[in-house]
Amino acid sequence: MAKTEEKQGIKYIIKKYALEVLTIFIGISMSFLFDEWRENRKDDETARKNLIFLRSNLVQDTFVLTGMIEIGKASVHSINKLIYFKQDSEISDSLNTHIDKAASYLDFKPNQMAYEEIKQTANTSLIKNDTLKRSFLSYYTFVTPYCNEWTTVDKMQTMTQLIPEMSIYFPVVPDKSNIVSVQEKLKSLKIKKIRNLMIMNATYKQEVINTFMFTKEAAKKLLKRIDDALK
Repeated sequence: MAKTEEKQGIKYIIKKYALEVLTIFIGISMSFLFDEWRENRKDDETARKNLIFLRSNLVQDTFVLTGMIEIGKASVHSINKLIYFKQDSEISDSLNTHIDKAASYLDFKPNQMAYEEIKQTANTSLIKNDTLKRSFLSYYTFVTPYCNEWTTVDKMQTMTQLIPEMSIYFPVVPDKSNIVSVQEKLKSLKIKKIRNLMIMNATYKQEVINTFMFTKEAAKKLLKRIDDALK
C-alpha cells in the first residue's frame, strides 16, 4: 500500500513539473512570437515610411525632368536656328537669346536623400516586393548614373569647346566693355568650326533629352509600383 502511494506521489510530482516546464516553454515561445510580431510590425512601418519618403523624391525628380526636357528642346531649337538660318533677318532680333541657349548646358541632379538613407540603414531588405526592389535599385544604380553621364558630356563639350571657340569672336555673356555688332556675330556663326561644334552640341543635347525622357519614364514606373505597395 505504501509503495503504491509512493508511486502515485512520484507520478504526481513528475506531472506537476512537466506541466510547469510546459507552461514555461509555452510562455517563452509566446514571448518570442510576440517579439517577432512586434519587430515585423516595426519593419513594416519603417518600410512604409521609407517608401513615402522615396515617393516624394521621385515626384520631385519627374517635375524637374519635365522642366529640363522643355529647356533642352528650346536649346536644340536655338542651336538649329543659329546653324541653319538663311537670311540674317531670320534671327537678328533674337540672336543673343539663341546664343545664350546654345551656350547653356543641361543638368539634372536626382533627389537621392531617400535612397541614401535606405542604403545607409541597410533597409533595402525591408522592401518585400521583388519587382519593386529591382526597379528601385535599377533607378538609382543604372538609370540616373547613365543620365548623369550624358549631362556631363554635354557640359564638358559646351564649356571646353563651344564657348571657348565662340568667345574668340564675340562674348558669349553680354559684356558692355566688349560690344560686338549683330552683323559681326552672324558672320562668325558661319565659320565652319563653330557650326560643326554647334552641330555636335545639338546632337549631345538631343541625347541628353532622350535620357531625361527615359529617366522620367523609369521614375513614373517606380512611382506606380510604390503607390501599389502603399495601398
